[in-house]
Amino acid sequence: MIYRYDFRYTVAKFFVSIALRLNFRKLVFVGRDENVSKEKPVIFTPNHRNALIDALLVVYSTYHLKQVVFLARADIFKQKFIAWILRGMRIMPIFRIRDGKDNLDRNSEIFNNAARILKKNNPIAIFPEARHNPKQSLLPIQKAVPRIVLPTEASLGFQLNSQIVPVSIYYRDICGFLSDAYITFGTPIEVSAYRDLYNENAGQAINQLRLDLEQRLKSMVVNIQNDPIYDEYLYAIDWNGDRIAREKFSGRKDAFLQASLWIVKKLDDLFDNDRARFDTKIAAFRDACVLLKEHGLTTKDRIWRPSTGANLLARFTGLTLTAPVAFIGFLNGLFPLLISRKLQGLFKDKQFVASARYVSGLLFVPVFDLIQSLAVGFITQEWWMALTYFTAMPATFYFAVYWRKWLREGLRDVKVSRFAKQFPDKWKQVLALIHL
Repeated sequence: MIYRYDFRYTVAKFFVSIALRLNFRKLVFVGRDENVSKEKPVIFTPNHRNALIDALLVVYSTYHLKQVVFLARADIFKQKFIAWILRGMRIMPIFRIRDGKDNLDRNSEIFNNAARILKKNNPIAIFPEARHNPKQSLLPIQKAVPRIVLPTEASLGFQLNSQIVPVSIYYRDICGFLSDAYITFGTPIEVSAYRDLYNENAGQAINQLRLDLEQRLKSMVVNIQNDPIYDEYLYAIDWNGDRIAREKFSGRKDAFLQASLWIVKKLDDLFDNDRARFDTKIAAFRDACVLLKEHGLTTKDRIWRPSTGANLLARFTGLTLTAPVAFIGFLNGLFPLLISRKLQGLFKDKQFVASARYVSGLLFVPVFDLIQSLAVGFITQEWWMALTYFTAMPATFYFAVYWRKWLREGLRDVKVSRFAKQFPDKWKQVLALIHL
């Protein structure tokens, strides 16, 4: 049964965790030790922005040996082999109205299984928004979580002591490779606190728990609700996030996340309480975008920190000297790269790009490493060379990917430096326009 230990999960988690760590430049976990109990049944409720990656981050971040069971949409279980793998990774289907009204009755069995998992003191996880949302905003929270936990607690006289742990997942660049991700575990909600209300009115208790969970997540998630000017909010974070992280949240490992939350709240407060100033600031952001575009720059460029000539010289010298290693790395990883690009091209929705890239790295880099190492062994008839290549191939490929990232950043910084030197007045004007 899915609520028992499964070896497929343990094996998969080992390789998934390694690939996940390599996929990000930095993974920051906050609140794990203090907010996730090892003794009580736990329901993780993360926001859902990045398809498969979100679930993997929750699995990766669990520091104890218990195996998290996920509830996921049923349409991904259509193929038998995929369904077998998903169940091995402890993922259960949950049916939505779009899956057909007849299938909704099957959710009762799923919810009963989830209740059995909690009773065995094993953690479950469910995306309470019930669908993914690539934007930095929170969708309305649905009733699935309270519909599972409240009847389960009631059947045991609210003595199970289960906890709902809200989880915030924040990506500095949702599509970027070797970017940063912040995973925050919030203060748990004690389900037993709803006992009296549930005994009086079950429907009201379910709705109240849903509302409380929604409010808790809203306080943790970077939640841009002003959709008509959504992009301007993102510009404000791009331009001011690092500075505000240093000035207001220095010493915190999730400083950039806190800065992003602060910026969104600041703009929301201006919108509600000082509309004239808000409109002026948004107009300034748009003027800055126009100026940057005129000079081939974007909102992602570090316009506030132009590099010195000495810094650029040192960086490009290092890139030049290590270019042969990077070239070898790209050759070693040519086939995984081509397959990854092909897979990414199959998805129109950008949020699946990171998942496709991750799966490519998890599956095809090891496969082609083995194939190419065996080829080296057969060609040279020296198996020590095959073993050496087997170790060097992923290392050089990973370096090559980083090298490409450094090169792109260097070329962007050259443009920023040239702009600041050749057009100092416009550069200062842009700095004034983007400051929050």
